[in-house]
Amino acid sequence: MNYQSFKCNSQKQYLGFCEQKGYIYSVPIDAGKYAVVALLNSKITVLISFTVQ
Repeated sequence: MNYQSFKCNSQKQYLGFCEQKGYIYSVPIDAGKYAVVALLNSKITVLISFTVQ
């Protein structure tokens, strides 16, 4: 995931702020697939990705 795709995703949900990682969001990637990502200085770090049933 890059910053541009993150920025254009209208379904992301803000989860909170971490002093080490930055702003934390939940982002839907595909049908039933999600990622929890950190945003710090326009850099995206995927913390975890998961699939729901």
